Amino acid sequence: MRLFLFIMRLVCVSILFCFLLSFTIKSEENLIKNVNQINIENQNNFIEKTKIFEICGNDINSQKDINLIENQIKNHPQIKDAQVYINHNGDIDINLKERIPLVRVFDKNNSYYLDTDCKQMKLSSLYTTRNLIVNGDLGFFNENEICKLYHHIKSNSFLESLVTQIYLQKQNIILITRFKDLEINIGSLDHIEVKLDYLLAFYERIIKFKGWNYYTSVNLKYNDQIICTKK
Repeated sequence: MRLFLFIMRLVCVSILFCFLLSFTIKSEENLIKNVNQINIENQNNFIEKTKIFEICGNDINSQKDINLIENQIKNHPQIKDAQVYINHNGDIDINLKERIPLVRVFDKNNSYYLDTDCKQMKLSSLYTTRNLIVNGDLGFFNENEICKLYHHIKSNSFLESLVTQIYLQKQNIILITRFKDLEINIGSLDHIEVKLDYLLAFYERIIKFKGWNYYTSVNLKYNDQIICTKK
């Protein structure tokens, strides 16, 4: 009789254990979330949606820590921000914001972008954008100064179409133009607004009639002076 009761208790405990185990497994399965949608803002083709799964180790559907998923995505060098949400049915929605490159910098054997926050941005193996090129003696300039010059050029449609490259030297910043053999020396960044205004005035009053091919260089380095060299 005692043996029978013992066996019955053992059977009941086993049944209870199996029931709790199946409940736990079912609960774990309910925690497994699927990706419903991935939205990419400012998409520049630097990152593909399939890459998001790779970033999270190809097991994003088994991740139960939303903050972990979000941080993994934010660590990608081409992503500026990410928000991960769980919608009403437990699926995951991911909103991404790509970083936007302003200029491409060539520094000796290294190359990278400066983005809209003026922070270094790694190149992508997936995509390359056409940006204003910056090279030269970068040690004499900080990144904020480079971005400041870029924004001055970008703010004027004429200058934006004219300048294709910025070559940095300590006291001689050279703007390389889309016209062959024509360079514009703006000296330092001091009084940059005035210098560029002089350049625009020079274009309106002289270049429109002479043409860019009439000169090989334009020097705006010195205050209140435009020094031109004829071919």
